[in-house]
Parts: sequence; C-alpha cells; structure tokens
Amino acid sequence: MNNNLFKLTFAVTAVALLSSGCSTVRYARDAQNEKNCENGERVMAFESTGLDATKPCSLEQLEAVALMASPQLLQARQAVVLAQLAVRDIDSSLVPTLDASIGYTYSGTDVSGDWTNVDGPIVSGNLSWLLYDFGKTSAASAQALANLTAAEHDLRTAENGTRFGVRSACFALRRAQELQSVAEESVSAYAEHLKQMQDRLEVGAVNSYAVTKAQVDFSDAKLSLVIASNSVKVARTSLNAALALIDAPELQIAEPKIDNYADKTVAQLMEIAYTNAPTLASLKFKADGAKHYVDKTIADLYPNLGINLKYDGSFDDDWISQVVGTAALTESIFSAGRKRRAIEAAVAQLRIARSAVAAEELALFNQLTTAHLNATRAIDQLNVAKESAQLAQENYNIVASRYEVGSASELERTDAQVALTSAKAAVVSAQYDYYDAQVKIANLIGE
Repeated sequence: MNNNLFKLTFAVTAVALLSSGCSTVRYARDAQNEKNCENGERVMAFESTGLDATKPCSLEQLEAVALMASPQLLQARQAVVLAQLAVRDIDSSLVPTLDASIGYTYSGTDVSGDWTNVDGPIVSGNLSWLLYDFGKTSAASAQALANLTAAEHDLRTAENGTRFGVRSACFALRRAQELQSVAEESVSAYAEHLKQMQDRLEVGAVNSYAVTKAQVDFSDAKLSLVIASNSVKVARTSLNAALALIDAPELQIAEPKIDNYADKTVAQLMEIAYTNAPTLASLKFKADGAKHYVDKTIADLYPNLGINLKYDGSFDDDWISQVVGTAALTESIFSAGRKRRAIEAAVAQLRIARSAVAAEELALFNQLTTAHLNATRAIDQLNVAKESAQLAQENYNIVASRYEVGSASELERTDAQVALTSAKAAVVSAQYDYYDAQVKIANLIGE
C-alpha cells in the first residue's frame, strides 16, 4: 500500500464514519433550535389551538387542546422514548462491536550519528463479540421491556390526568357560573324590593326601618354576587391552567357530557380498574421489571464467554500485518460480597415494587368507594334540593302575595327570598357534586 492509496483510504473512511451519524446529528441540532420546539416545550398560543372563542367549546375539544399543549404529557412521551432506547441498547449487547483506527506515524532515530527517518501509515481494528453471558442480557432485556410498558402506562396516566383536570375545571366553571346566576337573580329581587320600599315610604305605607332593612339586604346580595363573580374568574384561571394556556379568552363551555356510573357497584368498578387503570398497570409492570432484575443479579454470579479479534498493520518499507484472536471465559473471582449484596438489594426492590402494587389497589378501592358514596349522596341531595327549591319558590310566591296586601312583614318576605336563593344554590351544588364524583370515577378506572 503506497502513501497515496493510504491517504485515499483514510479520506474515504473518514467520510463514511462522519456521514453515518449525519441524520442523528441533524435531528439533535434541530432539537437545540428553540424555533423547532414541540408542543409542551413552550406555552402554546391560543391561536394555535384551533378553538373558536365566539362559539361554545365542547369538552372533547378542550381535552384535545390540553393533550396537545401539556408539558407533563411531553415529558411522559419522552420518558417512553428513553425507555425504548434503553431496550435497544440492551438488545445490542450480544451484537459484535468493531473498533477501528487509521493514522500516520513519523519518527526519527539517531543511529551512530546518522539521523534516520521512519514514516508510514498505521491501521488497527478490534472485533469483540460476547457469545454467552448465562442470562444477564436476556434478564436485562426483559426488565427493560417491562419498564417500557410501565412508561407507556405512565403516559396513559398523564393523559387521563390531563383529561380529568380539564373536566374538573369545566364543571367548576359551570358551577361558579350557575351560582353567579343565582346571585344575580337574588340581587335583582332585592333591588326590586328596595325600590318598592322606597316608593312605599314616600306615600307613608312603611317606615324608614323597612327601607333601611331593604338596603342592607340589597348590599348583602351584592356582596354575595361579588364573591360569586370572583369565583367565576378563579375557575377560568383554573381552566386555563388545565388547558396549559396563558392567553386564553373567556371561553364559552358547551353542555358537558360525561359517562354515568350510577348503575355500577364498587366491586364492578374495581373489576374495570384491575384491567384498565393505567397507574395500577404501570406499578404491576415495574414489579415485573424488578423480578427480572433479580434474575440479572443472579446471572452476574456466572462468567461471560466472548471472543476478541485484533488486527494491527503498519507500513515502513513494506506493509507489516499482525492478527491476534482470543477466546476467553471471564469472571470476577473476588468482589468482597458485592454480588451477594446486589442480589439481596434486588430482592428488597422487588418486595417494595410488589408492595407498591398492593398499596395502589388499597388506595384505588378507597377512592372508588368514596367517589361512589359521594355520587350516591349527591343524587339524594339533588332530589331533596329540587323539592326544597320548588317548595321555597311556592313559599316565596305566597309570602310575596301576602306582603302585597299587607298581611306579611318585610322580615317574612326577606326570609322567603333568602330561603329561595339558598335552595337554588343547593340544587346547583348537588348537581355538580354528582358530576364531580362521576368524573373522579372515570379517572380512577382509566376511562
């Protein structure tokens, strides 16, 4: 091999090595460019959501926006990518690896006063191949696959959590809006009552106390309206947070539609959760991965069988090559008990992982039972509240009629108005308590 041929070989090899990683490097450089940030790497602008602020938005539309914009979801998706890469890394352990180097050497030697130059190209290569490792790689691969599946279920958990956040925020906003409407009706009623008192005072039909009391009642109603209005603003802020938006306008929310689990028992809900709840599934696969890790630590007690093939070449006046091949069974003879302790630690991790599954089952059962009881209580309260609201309306109509003819006092009329307002607010609260319980059940069972 002459020097020109060597230089050509060197150039071709360098180009081949550099070009093999070009696509990956471009991918990495694109990721570094902040202009190429994906959804979730930065706060999404409202204009990018596709929502129409002039029309009522459905629950499904809002959920779709949150699933696009959520930073937590992007992190969960990238965790799946990392788990996939970990699987590929382990699967490549039994694939031969090849290292190569090519260079040029120049040296000068002083022999008996005569300076002699020696130069020429050098080439070396090393092939390593792990033939058998007594189950280390297969156990690690099984653990990585279990961790990958767990990461995928963690992604589902994040998605369900995002949907739950949007649903809860939507119902909280609608609850606040309906309570605001009740407060506005109350203000209107007290304003009308105050006007009547002022008119009657002018003709001497009532004394100044009646007007003062009407003014106090009107002020209390306005204060309740201020509180209700602020609750609406807070609920809108919470909805924006659930949507992962900052600049969202005051969106109109269409009538939400949710699944109804009133006909299912806690036992039936648990059966669904056992097969569908992503958090529980993730913990089960993590426990499975911990079991495979025990296999891996046990396999570490055994040696590795592999071969190594090394080639060295150099050129002076002539090309000189050397090839060395070895096959070896390698094992750590003394490790001061580290391998034994690694097995014991792996067993402890396995027990912890299984315990986490049991703890999640207990927590899931407790939360489902609580949500189911809350739903039952809310239904009963709603039925009672509706009856009470109807009776309160009838009572108010009677008292107002009696008041018009002077057979009822201002206090009786005020009490009837307060009772009617409270009854209407109770209907709203019971209705949305039921919705909240249904949304919580759906989140717990992974639907």
